[in-house]
Amino acid sequence: MAMTVNLDGDLIESKARFHAAFREASGVEWYGGNLDALFDLLVGVVSGPIDIIWVNAARSRSAIGERFDRLLTVIFDAIAYRGDGSINLRLES
Repeated sequence: MAMTVNLDGDLIESKARFHAAFREASGVEWYGGNLDALFDLLVGVVSGPIDIIWVNAARSRSAIGERFDRLLTVIFDAIAYRGDGSINLRLES
């Protein structure tokens, strides 16, 4: 199942909103909305390709703070874990 997640930093001003956007994009209603659930979704639930496009990412970074970095770390960990190029992340300021 392919998945595209479009995130807009003007709208993603909290960790909860980030997770809600992932829930909506994936169609997985039981998605837990935490870092462990994000990793599981990216590596085990959605087969790929997964495209994550985050526009105005700098605004999200300002609003979310260090949690933004934690979200990115989980995404990068999932990319490395899969190792097959099926997860693509694009950040735009």
